Amino acid sequence: MAWYTPIPQNDPPSSRAAHSCDKVNNNLYIFGGWNGKNALNDLYVLDIDKYIWSDPETFGPTPACRNNHTTAVYGDKIYFHGGHDGNQWLDDLYVLNTSSMIWQKPKVSGQKPSARACHTMSRVGRKLYMFGGYDGDKCFNDIDILDLDTVTWIKPPVSGIQPMARNAHTMTVLGTKLYLFGGHSGNKHLKDLHIFDTETLSWTEPLIFGSPPKGLRGHTASLIGNKIYLFGGYDGRGRSFKKIIPSNDLYVLNTDTMRWSHPTESEKAPAGRQRHTACVIGTKQLFIFGGFDGCKWLNDICVLDIGKLEESEINNEAVSSLIQNMRKIINNPTFADVVFLVEGKQIYAHKAILSAQCEHFRAMFMNGMKETSQSQIDVQDWSYNSYLFMMEYLYSGSIQSFSKQVALDLLGLADAYMLEGLKYLCENTLMHNVDNDNVCSLLIDANKYAAQELKKFCLNYLMKNFPEVSKTQAFEELEYYPSLLMEVTKLVFNNVNSKEISQ
Repeated sequence: MAWYTPIPQNDPPSSRAAHSCDKVNNNLYIFGGWNGKNALNDLYVLDIDKYIWSDPETFGPTPACRNNHTTAVYGDKIYFHGGHDGNQWLDDLYVLNTSSMIWQKPKVSGQKPSARACHTMSRVGRKLYMFGGYDGDKCFNDIDILDLDTVTWIKPPVSGIQPMARNAHTMTVLGTKLYLFGGHSGNKHLKDLHIFDTETLSWTEPLIFGSPPKGLRGHTASLIGNKIYLFGGYDGRGRSFKKIIPSNDLYVLNTDTMRWSHPTESEKAPAGRQRHTACVIGTKQLFIFGGFDGCKWLNDICVLDIGKLEESEINNEAVSSLIQNMRKIINNPTFADVVFLVEGKQIYAHKAILSAQCEHFRAMFMNGMKETSQSQIDVQDWSYNSYLFMMEYLYSGSIQSFSKQVALDLLGLADAYMLEGLKYLCENTLMHNVDNDNVCSLLIDANKYAAQELKKFCLNYLMKNFPEVSKTQAFEELEYYPSLLMEVTKLVFNNVNSKEISQ
């Protein structure tokens, strides 16, 4: 995932969350928010080409300080509604003309929406669609429309099953439809998805595939192409020392297939945050500004390069397709040029693949050994199942039905064929299955096959549980391995002495 942080050439706005950020032409306009102590009403502009911040002079009636207000852009104008000023909930409407930098408080007609914050206002055509929010007492789930031609508020009749009332949700415009996700009902975090059709004024709840994000509030949702990118937010679960821990997860909804995906995390991903803002720049970049990380208010800019993300997804799909195709030729006689005879059964394989994946096979087929010219090779000492599992690993990089028994069968084979990755998988699986009855037998195998991590784990387990383990039948088998028994005896003796000294 390609996250990076551009460095503006001068000082950015002060740290804040619950502000607004809107793109007009090639500038980002950041207004208001909350800095941890006070609501704000300052305005900053970022020139995206030059990464230069400015604090422009404005004219006309400046809006009062506020946070958790909502905005929408039409042409060169930004429309601001509501929010909270630190003491009361607001229901006012302001317009900033970015060409003249003049604030206006337009005269509106119709039944204006009640005071609220944490709501959304989305533009489709020449209408603004407001939904949800919170007024300190209740959440809303009504739709209010501002007709920009007549500057009139309309409360339309709406059909379909209305979503639960909520605040701190996101609403994403795609064509003539609005995609609603998440938010907080006042009692719980929500993860439902609803679609509002602005032509039919109807709600639907579509069938969704994949794993959706956790219930979120204070996240952002941005449309790029046919995909909605959700970032950050808070799910109500993460807390540390009474402080919230917001998410820095990225989720993607493909609106063509209605399937959620969760791209691989990146070490360069920004800190988790909520009440931040996100703006799409060009066709492939998502700018994240500010927010609250659970401890402090932020004023950083982080950029997600969607082009790099899509490139990574394409590569992942290609790798997945390659692995699927490689699985199709495991023990497949088609184009096979070598056969292994194991316990009287044939396993078909391909010398080029085995040589590329394993030094043991490379030496076998290229260094003049007798197997170099043989089309059928007899295999001794190993079972048919273990050899076939090894082939699965060499062809696909994994084993689908990997279990404790498979790990036991493969540990010696992985050591003999110098497959360190497979050996690690075996050790890791066996370490998760150690108990009083099998620790001694696993210790013997680990010592035999130079599985150092497994051996160390077994010795530590044996020391901690020596009274119980020493009574098992398997413990008595250690007498057939004098050097290993001596090693165990010394550890037990040292462990007993150290306990006596500490007492």
